[in-house]
Amino acid sequence: MRDRSAPDVLTAVLRHVRISTSHLARVELGAPWGVRLPPRATVSLHHVLSGNAWLTGVGRETAARSGDLLILTHETAYELRHQPGAPVADEPAWPQPSPLSVRRRHGGPGARTVLLCAELHVAGAARTTLVRALPPVAHLPAGAVPGLDAILDLLRDEVRTARPGAELVAARLTELLLVQGIRAELDRHTEPGTWRAALTDDHIARALDAMYTAPERPWTLVTLARAAGLSRTTFATRFRALVGETPFAHLTRWRMALAKDLLREEPASTLATIAARVGYADEFTFSTAFRREVGEPPGTYRTSDRGGR
Repeated sequence: MRDRSAPDVLTAVLRHVRISTSHLARVELGAPWGVRLPPRATVSLHHVLSGNAWLTGVGRETAARSGDLLILTHETAYELRHQPGAPVADEPAWPQPSPLSVRRRHGGPGARTVLLCAELHVAGAARTTLVRALPPVAHLPAGAVPGLDAILDLLRDEVRTARPGAELVAARLTELLLVQGIRAELDRHTEPGTWRAALTDDHIARALDAMYTAPERPWTLVTLARAAGLSRTTFATRFRALVGETPFAHLTRWRMALAKDLLREEPASTLATIAARVGYADEFTFSTAFRREVGEPPGTYRTSDRGGR
């Protein structure tokens, strides 16, 4: 059971993440069938409502059975098929424009597999942090996600009845399903010396929580070590071992991610205001750090395609 006094780093991360559902479908697949899923900048959910599916990707093959949930971060291509070795075809294009919830049928006349498939966009300053904490393929067996059946019952009801606002409610339920899946995945055992382990190490998690919650504070190695409850030397060594970079390199990357988000989302905010919100005493210091980390001044970034996206 999780220590209630431990820092909740996931909550701090999720405050800086925006999740939106672009597609939701109930897909009926008759054997033989196989689909190739290309890399893309989204997170996908595949919940097996009935039957079986085999997922191939990142050098592994995963057997998903009825009730299982698959979370794909799409860092690479994947293949889904009715049995190992079955041929695959390119994923059919989603209808454009399409309603949020659709029904699709593919494959042949053989044994049927039914999937609830969703494609979600994850944006915000903490997107990279969140995706980094997940494996490319998270396979959660039936029963591993608390409340999954209740969420699915509500989701099916909204799709079936098509009441006013059903698309919006279905999208929010799908986003809740992703969050519940992420929580269940992060609760699972992780190997020492990994980024996932940093989130569950009580001392380092306290420092991460402090950085993510209050990036505007004038943090020093001493104050971060104090937040972690460790000596300065022990903290610096353990942080680098788990996170893979120094505390200040990580803090700077987090501040720049927040700054990029603010530059996109708050065009009326001055650079001085944004600088103060991400921990810099003045606009000049902030602009210098931003140019060094991002490769261009914040003003240029704000007006570019990347900043305005």
